[in-house]
Parts: sequence; structure tokens; C-alpha cells
Amino acid sequence: MILNNISVTGYERRYRQAVNDLIFRSSRLHTHLDWHDVNTWMDTFDVPIRLAWSGEKLIGIMAASTPMSGTVWLRVIAIEDDSPPRPLLHTLWESMREFLKGVGVHTVAVLLINEWLAGYVPQMGFSYEEDIITLRRDGHSLPQSADYDVNIRPASQSDIRRMTEVDQLAFVPPWQLTFDDVRHAHRMAATCNVAYIDNETVGYQLSTRFKQTGHLARLAVLPEIQGHGIGSALLDDLIRYFLARNITTITVNTQSTNIRSQRVYKRYGFRRNGYDLPVWMAST
Repeated sequence: MILNNISVTGYERRYRQAVNDLIFRSSRLHTHLDWHDVNTWMDTFDVPIRLAWSGEKLIGIMAASTPMSGTVWLRVIAIEDDSPPRPLLHTLWESMREFLKGVGVHTVAVLLINEWLAGYVPQMGFSYEEDIITLRRDGHSLPQSADYDVNIRPASQSDIRRMTEVDQLAFVPPWQLTFDDVRHAHRMAATCNVAYIDNETVGYQLSTRFKQTGHLARLAVLPEIQGHGIGSALLDDLIRYFLARNITTITVNTQSTNIRSQRVYKRYGFRRNGYDLPVWMAST
């Protein structure tokens, strides 16, 4: 049901403190795994955000990513602890779905990181799509040396636009990154390299570091030259980068349906660690 005593509005900067307070105190909170700080992202980007109010009190938030190719991710959901989650989620979702349909979005995805949300998404019309799986590599062993017909160098700010183009060609919605996604990721990266042939960037990798663990956050290669060792060269290079700094644990996430990537990772010593996250999708 839709709550009749609740009003739903868009986001304005004057609501920032109310949003911060709800996110801070709510135990029913979902935030998408990416590189954006919630406050900066809400204030900087033209993104779909719906706020649920009981009088002047904010009791619910639902925010989606910037629409791309007719798809979005649900990036933030927060429900006040004292409010009934099912009808409030339904109210927010119906408002969000109507808004998204009006701007040409046809598919909405959500990565189920938090167990509390799992019981509600089927009632919202979402269906299970696939898993995001995590693989992990441990140890000091170097990859077997190999010669790759590609050059690799550190990425600079001037490479970000081309990296974005490669990313959007290499992946399908909703897995593509925007220019701002790549720019923020590059800023936070421990290492980010581009692979190039005849001075043209054909692939890139972007990795982060948390204490003594490295994480391959993104690996993209132009689809017409996938399978020719470009991704392997980038993977080899980043493993050596981390091992040279005595970082012996490296992780990576990929789609359960991306068999080609999994084969490459396993060849370089990565093994599934059992930490999987389901992806659910809905149509507007």
C-alpha cells in the first residue's frame, strides 16, 4: 500500500542536514559500493532522489545513480527505524519509478549488500539477475613472465575521458561507468594504468588499497581486442606493483556470468572466497 499521510519530494541542498541525520541514525540503510561520498554526490550531480516526509520530519530516502543507457542503480535507501518499512519503501519506490520512467529509464538495478532489504525487493517488483562474486589472491609468487604486444603507463587526468569511452564500450548497462565515476575512481586509486597500442588507449586497470590488501576495482579492454592478452598484461602489471610493496593479498569482484574474466583471474592465482552479493533488477 501507499501511505496517505506521507509526502514525497525531490532533494534540495537545504535538506542536507536532515538527510545526514537519517542516514546516520537509521539501521535500515543501503548504500551502493562505489567511489562517491553520499553528500558530495547528492549536491554535485543531477541524480534522481526521492524524500519521504511525515510533516516536517524526514523518514525515508531513495536515490538512484545518474541515468545511463536507460538504466540506473539504487544507490541510497534509508528508512527511519520507527517507520513501517514495507509501505514506506513502496511509497518511495512508486514515486521513484514514475520519475525514472519520465526521464527514459527502463531498468533499475540494486546490489543487495544489506540483508534487511532482501525481504522487500521482491514485493517492489525486482527479480534476481545474477551474483557479484569476489576472488582473492594470496602469496608472494610472481606471475609467470610473458611478453605482451602492448605498452602500459600510468594514467593521468588527461586519460580519463578515453578511459570512460573504453569502459562504456567494454561493458553493457548497468555496469558502465560515467565520466564522473572514472574521475573519482582515478583520484582514489592506488594504481591506475592504461594499455596502449600505437598511442591509442585500448584498456585500463584501476586498483585501490586498504592497509595491506589491494583490490582490482576495474579492468576494461576494448571488445574488439579482448582475448589478445591486453587484460592479462594489465593484471600482470598490477600484481607486480602490489607485490613490490609487500602487499600479498589482492581481491577482485566480477559478475558470476563473466566466465572469460574468471578464467583470466584464476590463471593468475585468484580463487573465489565465497563472498557473493546478489544483483536484482526491475523494469519501470
